[in-house]
Amino acid sequence: MTNILKRIFHFVYELVFDRWLMRPVPSEGIHHVLISAYTGLGHFILRTAFIKKLEELYPGCRVTIIAGNSFGTEFILEKYPTLILKQESNALRKIFFFLKLRKERFDAVFLAFDAAPKFLIRGSILAGIPIRVGHVFDHIPIPSYYYTIKVPVVQRKTRSEIDLNLDLLQALYGKSFQRDYYPFVDTDGDTTILEINGLMKDAYVCLQMGSSNGQSSPKRWLEGHYRGLILKLMESYPGLGVVALGDKGDSPIVNRICEGIKSERVKNLSGKTSMGETKSLISYCKFLICHDSGLLHLGNALRKNVIAIYGPSNPDFYALNLPSCHVLRKPCDCTPLLGLFPGMLSEPTEEEVVLKCPIPRCMERLTVDEVYEKCMELL
Repeated sequence: MTNILKRIFHFVYELVFDRWLMRPVPSEGIHHVLISAYTGLGHFILRTAFIKKLEELYPGCRVTIIAGNSFGTEFILEKYPTLILKQESNALRKIFFFLKLRKERFDAVFLAFDAAPKFLIRGSILAGIPIRVGHVFDHIPIPSYYYTIKVPVVQRKTRSEIDLNLDLLQALYGKSFQRDYYPFVDTDGDTTILEINGLMKDAYVCLQMGSSNGQSSPKRWLEGHYRGLILKLMESYPGLGVVALGDKGDSPIVNRICEGIKSERVKNLSGKTSMGETKSLISYCKFLICHDSGLLHLGNALRKNVIAIYGPSNPDFYALNLPSCHVLRKPCDCTPLLGLFPGMLSEPTEEEVVLKCPIPRCMERLTVDEVYEKCMELL
């Protein structure tokens, strides 16, 4: 009975909205596109390389972002117009939102593998967007009318999420182009957060000691290691400040690490800064130490020196080729490693890896001295 109702729904939906009420494909080129930011912070920062290339291939094209999850992606590109629709909004609100969106007359929407919730795909049809470009997986069936341009997800030997995003653009553009691997973010140069905390430009380092908003994660360096590193840096560099960054959920982890380190040079700002303030803190720091996370990609996009501590996941292709990104890692016993498609294509989730390896041995093997030596190089 359920399958019959689904078939009826899709038949009526396609007939009414995708055929009768759909705007025609623009004959004069692409002038206004919608980009989904319903994804994690790092994933969206990597998508900025796609946006830059799109603007290069389609000069004068307007780009609008749509977001509304809890990851703060709407604050990454503040100079771009952003539509906010909370992911948990009820069905009626979503319907009215997308019907109202018809007035915007979008020519195309791009729906990457990690940012294509079903309500957004259907909403794009309600909004009358005639070109819908999206990733498809062989093993995941979707209604035939969802995407007008279907782009198979291509597995590469090197992990390259930027390439996957550029695949969407190439499918629309119709021919190959020079691929650039440089994410970017907007910054306003505001130093208020530095002044409030008594920080001088280029006189402090930023550390991300939590991850996954405090949830169990195999990507996190050990708390004792972080504590040892902070003490060693403070002893060796008396004028150096240390700033702890993170979400509210990371605060218990950061608090444990900072307990007993009684120094005004250590600023525990975990859960206390906005996205704009976090961008400012990273922009003016000496370097950032972090995990495979959104802050890693934020630091890279800001062209800061980043010490990237990797555990059971592989660095993205672009990061390995950035002179400012210094990847530190040790051999990992966990196989397969965490990839771009957790829970799919035989890839484990973070929860599964944590159960198998509660204290990540690869993270344990990376010593305080090894990270400290890299810090010395950058200081």
